[in-house]
Amino acid sequence: MIIVRLYGGLGNQMFQYAAGLALSLRHAVPLRFDLDWFDGVRLHQGLELHRVFDLDLPRAAPSEMRQVLGSFSHPLVRRLLVRRRLRWLLPQGYALEPHFHYWPGFEALGPKAYLDGYWQSERYFSEYQDAVRAAFRFAQPLDERNRQIVEEMAACESVSLHVRRGDFVQDPVVRRVHGVDLSAYYPRAVALLMERMREPRFYVFSDDPDWVRANLKLPAPMIVIDHNRGEHSFRDMQLMSACRHHILANSSFSWWGAWLNSQPHKLVIAPKRWFNVDDFDTRDLYCSGWTVL
Repeated sequence: MIIVRLYGGLGNQMFQYAAGLALSLRHAVPLRFDLDWFDGVRLHQGLELHRVFDLDLPRAAPSEMRQVLGSFSHPLVRRLLVRRRLRWLLPQGYALEPHFHYWPGFEALGPKAYLDGYWQSERYFSEYQDAVRAAFRFAQPLDERNRQIVEEMAACESVSLHVRRGDFVQDPVVRRVHGVDLSAYYPRAVALLMERMREPRFYVFSDDPDWVRANLKLPAPMIVIDHNRGEHSFRDMQLMSACRHHILANSSFSWWGAWLNSQPHKLVIAPKRWFNVDDFDTRDLYCSGWTVL
């Protein structure tokens, strides 16, 4: 049995699910989930995988937790053991992600494992990417407004451009890690796409559309998507995936928007500076063929 600890926003939940799905398929064992984090935290829209993709997320029962972690299954014990000084006590089946870049030890995990981490690399699930794509099919039909936008995107050289602000700007703790200055990145990314295609049309997605309108000036048609709010904000990812090409922010949300586009000739541009600190090695974050600026 594979148990995945889910936490964070939608993009993070998708990485965690994809890693767990791949491991469960490799060993042909059931997939269960630790959802305790969502009992006490309300971040963004909370747990979204079941609602956005109609995924079954069976919660690991206490007996199943004991099956994988033995006497270390109690939540209080697990919270203590993940402290840096006590990690050497973690049981064999407890896979605590040791660093941001790809961890080769993932390949050695057996059929009983508890995954605790972000797992933000395609390498964790590339062998089973067809199954991941099948899992991440948007479940709810598009409303008329979004359907019309998707039709427009299909008829032009559509480019999704994501500007992430929100807590990256407003929360000082989050800003210290994620508040990367991308002011030079966006003009370079746009210029590169302008060189490679004749008449691109930019569809801009942001949690701060007013800031985008006031500060982002593009040498091509620009449509700011500002109507998918609250529990419907996942629609922005769905619309991103319908574009032909992509300019990412330093965000797992637009990472998935680009990855879910299965067109073989898509152009994807991502920022080299993903974090505002130097504590993370991002070499395995980007997919083959993506341009990193």
